[in-house]
Amino acid sequence: MKREYDFSKGERGRFFLEDAKPRLPGYDDKPSWVGPDGPLARFIVRETEKTLDAYRGQPSLVAEHADLEHGFARGKCAHRQLLELVRNCADSMRDTQAGKSILIRLTEGFLYSADDGDAIDKHGIEGLTRARMPSKRNTVSVGRFGPGFKCLLCVSDAPEFYSRPVSFRFDAKRAAGRIAKIASAERYPVFRLPEPIDPCEKRDSDEELRELMSWATNILRLPLKPGAYGDLVDQFENFPREFPFPVDRVRYLTLENGEAAREFVLEERRGELRLEAGEGLSR
Repeated sequence: MKREYDFSKGERGRFFLEDAKPRLPGYDDKPSWVGPDGPLARFIVRETEKTLDAYRGQPSLVAEHADLEHGFARGKCAHRQLLELVRNCADSMRDTQAGKSILIRLTEGFLYSADDGDAIDKHGIEGLTRARMPSKRNTVSVGRFGPGFKCLLCVSDAPEFYSRPVSFRFDAKRAAGRIAKIASAERYPVFRLPEPIDPCEKRDSDEELRELMSWATNILRLPLKPGAYGDLVDQFENFPREFPFPVDRVRYLTLENGEAAREFVLEERRGELRLEAGEGLSR
């Protein structure tokens, strides 16, 4: 079992002791993980049916939505998945006092991101599933998932999103199959058709996910496409030491790739920001 960091009291520590028993101060009051029959899961099902109804009434929307996703996925963010994940995690902390930590973990089969910020809500789901949202509508929730989020399709055909009140997945093959029954197109959108999933069922078959679910509020699990691992390793190794840290939110960021890890700790002392990134201290 990998050792996780305990940031619940703003101190460096470990979630797991040497005997592998969990030590989770500050996380006992977190809500449990809701299954696929919760209110937000039902909201997702209704929204998906509305989308399919829209495609029935206006089949040309299929190509339009697919082209938008394709353009975002292969635009300037095509090789910036780690940065985009960190930004999305940071945005979840904008209105919370408790969440301060982000963990990005890369394995040969999956890319994970986890944070202890605010859980997703209806507006966040809408922002995630649609290409563009009105700028004045709950900009915090919607802003978490801007166009750059679509770049995840470059590395995964089936992104999974786990949040305490709802968990769901996107599946390119399944989405294409459902939409093709309504309208034929050269390509099909993926993010328009989320599907609720059972987080506990997934947790039981994935030790990494089980570990992250012990402390995080939000988790992304990306099953990697063939060839995606090498590009993500390059991103891991070249992740900018002094990237734009959201100063009022994130305090701890950890990037893990197997046994290799890069740790970023940001703190404020007497009006001065101090960034410790393993290679030294910056002010």
